[in-house]
Amino acid sequence: MNFVKRAFLYCFRQKAKTLILFLVLAIISTFFLTGLAIRDASEGATADVQTAIGGKLFLEIAPTNQYDSSQDGYGMTYTYNGDYITPEILDAISKVDGVVDYNSDNPRGFWGAGVDFQYLPAAFNLSYTPYGESSAYTAALSSEKSSDFESGKYSLVDGRHITPEDKYVVMISKELADYNKLSVGDVMTMYCLDSDSNVELKIIGIFDGTEGTSGNGGFSVSDIPANCGYVDYTTMFENFGRKIDGYTQIDIYVEDPVSIQNVYDKVKDLPEFRGKSLKLSIDTDEYEVVQAPLETLQSLVNTIIVIIIVVSSLVLTLLLTLWIRGRKKEIGVYLSIGKSKTSIIGQFFVETVTVAIVAFATSVFFGSLIAGKASEFLVSRVTTGAATLHVEISAAYLLPVYLIGIAIIAIAVVLASWTVFRLKPRDILSKMS
Repeated sequence: MNFVKRAFLYCFRQKAKTLILFLVLAIISTFFLTGLAIRDASEGATADVQTAIGGKLFLEIAPTNQYDSSQDGYGMTYTYNGDYITPEILDAISKVDGVVDYNSDNPRGFWGAGVDFQYLPAAFNLSYTPYGESSAYTAALSSEKSSDFESGKYSLVDGRHITPEDKYVVMISKELADYNKLSVGDVMTMYCLDSDSNVELKIIGIFDGTEGTSGNGGFSVSDIPANCGYVDYTTMFENFGRKIDGYTQIDIYVEDPVSIQNVYDKVKDLPEFRGKSLKLSIDTDEYEVVQAPLETLQSLVNTIIVIIIVVSSLVLTLLLTLWIRGRKKEIGVYLSIGKSKTSIIGQFFVETVTVAIVAFATSVFFGSLIAGKASEFLVSRVTTGAATLHVEISAAYLLPVYLIGIAIIAIAVVLASWTVFRLKPRDILSKMS
């Protein structure tokens, strides 16, 4: 009878020991499998963050000593005379490899009073135009990239966002739209005091997120968020009251924050930048805020996996050592009939691996039950609950579990057997008696 057959017969006869070994191996592999799944999920989340958030370059005017001063009836007036970020510079930046988008916001860049609509009323009615009080609008190149939309404070509920190609369009709050029974496609007429003219703007988008702010009755119309919206830059440029030759600041979005320095160097070396009083800087704050907890989680999970492997080896070695020491009589009989130490150790190895094959496969089911809860617990400790991981356990994880598990079993069996087999056969037989 070879040692493989002896191993199967032993597992069948020793049902209690086999069950205990099964439970131990199932628990070990479940924890290991859960650790692998959480680690892979955090790595996947990191890749998603890199793609979704990316990195950001910030280009702005450098206004030091770039102002002309003049005296008027109201005092000293200063006018910026330096370089602006021109459309030509923007076009060159957009063609740089790694740049995926750009945006510029100018809060309160356009002011308009309602000619054919009414703003939500404020506590005070400051009627300084023929049509009442004006409200402020943010000029945006790509409103989808504006901070209030990126943060989730505002969300588009109808229509679309403003793009760099748009002219004389507007996005308004749902509250203002409902108050005036306006919808996407309607035209709003506003009086602009700066240009002393009526401006017609087509509604292309309606957003929510301002609910509950109008009831406070702000001091002025523009203090109520629902009265404020977004317009394109053409609307601001042509109704600003004076000529503007470009943008004062631009957010440049980079696909991968890891390569942001390379993109920075390419943008800095553009011919369109030479001799310009513009300042380019790297802004990865948003990425780092989300990335740092994920990297901490990965490090924590890797540490846990190492601990699981070490503890599993020790527990399994201790358990097998106790059992093998209790089988001295069996070992002595095998040695007395000429069985080699190698075949006896092989039997112990096959016994353990046989149970492990079933236990490791079963751990996929148990791992699926606890992986989600375990990831939630770790995320809550590392990221204060601000992030979520999509953890999935599939049969594909069994390969590393089997490879590492069998390696641990082999080491544990050898170490456990050494306590007995380091003795000479005569010593083992004499201890039996």
